[in-house]
Amino acid sequence: MTPIRGPLARVDRSRDELAKAFLVRLIERASLDEIRELPTERIARELPELITDILGSVASNGSDPYQLADDQIERAASLAALRGGRDASVAEVARDVASLQAVLVRALREELAESDPEQFADAVEHLVDAAGAIQAAVTEELVRSRSRELESQANTDALTGLGNLRHLQRQLANLLDLQKRYDHPFGLLLMDVDGLKRINDSHGHQAGDRVLMQVAMSVRRSIRSVDVAARIGGDEFCVLAPEQDSESALKLGERLAAAVEEEVSTPGDPPAGLSLGAVSCPTHGTDAETLIDVADKAMYKAKAAGEGVALGDVPEPGVAEEAGT
Repeated sequence: MTPIRGPLARVDRSRDELAKAFLVRLIERASLDEIRELPTERIARELPELITDILGSVASNGSDPYQLADDQIERAASLAALRGGRDASVAEVARDVASLQAVLVRALREELAESDPEQFADAVEHLVDAAGAIQAAVTEELVRSRSRELESQANTDALTGLGNLRHLQRQLANLLDLQKRYDHPFGLLLMDVDGLKRINDSHGHQAGDRVLMQVAMSVRRSIRSVDVAARIGGDEFCVLAPEQDSESALKLGERLAAAVEEEVSTPGDPPAGLSLGAVSCPTHGTDAETLIDVADKAMYKAKAAGEGVALGDVPEPGVAEEAGT
C-alpha cells in the first residue's frame, strides 16, 4: 500500500470521525428495528481500517484499485454484515458503499477543493474506483455466502439439523467409490424411532418433533466427526461410518441404541428407543440398493425381536449381483 501523505493523511487521521459519520448515515435511513440490530461496536472497530485501505488506494494513483489484498477484501466484505441480525441485499450494500464514498468525498473536499482543485478532482476519481472495488468485493462475498446457505439448506433436514436424504445419497455414493477404488470398507446403520406414533397420539406432534430432535442430538454426540448422520424419513435415521467393518458397525449400533434409551424421553411415557439394522460394505453388498435393503430387513428383524440392534444377513452372491444390476 502506498504511504498516505499530505491532505490525504490528514483525512486518514480523522478516520474515526468519518466512521461515525458513516454510521449516522446508516441510522438516518434505518428503521427502529434495524437501528437496534446495528453492530455499532463492530463498525467502530473495523470501518476505520477500511477507510485507510480506501485512502491508500486513492494515494496510489497509478496502481489498479481493484487489486485488493486479502485482508482488505475481508474488511470490505464485512460491510455486508453491518445490518446486524438480518441479511443485507446487494442493493442495500451498494447504498452503504455509496454513503461511505459520500463521507470521504466530503472530507476530501474540506481538505483539497479550495487549495488544489485539480488534486481534488484526481482524488475523487480514484476514490470512485476504490469504492467500486469495495462494492465488487462485497457483492462477491454476498454471492458466495448465499450459495453456501443454499447448499446447506439443500443438504440439511430442517427439524433436526442432520443431513437429509439428498446429502446421505451423495455421501454414500462417495464411500462406494472409495471402496471400489481403494478397498476402504464402511458401515451403514439404518434406524427407526420406536414408539413415535404413540408419543404423537398421546402428546401431539410437537412432542414427537422434540423426540426426533433429541434423537438427532444423541446420535450426533455418539458418532465420530468423520461419520455422517442423516434423517431420511419421518422417524428414520441413517449413519455412515467410514473405515468400519461389520463388527464395528454393530458396536456403533449398540452404542447409539443405548444412548437414545438413556437420553431421550417424554414425560409420562417410557424412554424412546431405536431399532437398528447394521451392515457393512463390501460384506453385505457393494451398491447402495443392496446395502439399504439388507439394513432395512435387519432393522425390522431387531424391532420384531425387541433386540434393539441386529446385524444384516450376508446376501447370497447371486442375489447381491442381481440387486446391483
